[in-house]
Amino acid sequence: MVSDSRASDQPRRYGLEMSRRLLLAALAGLAGTVAVPASAAAASGFCSPTGDYCTSAVVRQGAVRLALTTFSFTGKVRVCVAPPGGGTPDCRRFTLQNGPAGTFGIDVRWSAHFPRRGPGTYRVSFAPDAAGGQKLGPSVSFRRKG
Repeated sequence: MVSDSRASDQPRRYGLEMSRRLLLAALAGLAGTVAVPASAAAASGFCSPTGDYCTSAVVRQGAVRLALTTFSFTGKVRVCVAPPGGGTPDCRRFTLQNGPAGTFGIDVRWSAHFPRRGPGTYRVSFAPDAAGGQKLGPSVSFRRKG
């Protein structure tokens, strides 16, 4: 009897596709709640082409929030925020928390963990906090006014 390997891969592919759809739906819902106060401009986000992770810097209820959502890794993540005009980034480590639908993530308030360095565009990078943890996608950014 000849087995069809595509049939055995179907449940796995379906599960990954559903996880990606749930992750993207959650981020779309989050994006819909963004309110931009006068002191901060709308920010940015990025999702990997495979949908394994998404990063963002958004303004919610007047606060800049830095977020990472993934289903492909767990543990700690390093978040670095570079001040306007360059300069040395400030980096902090955060533990990924259990999220909905088998995801893990962080959602932290920028002002609670990173120094304010005046008006301008701040650039945020995310990386797994493992030995040799490579930066996850391009930096996302947000702008502070006055």
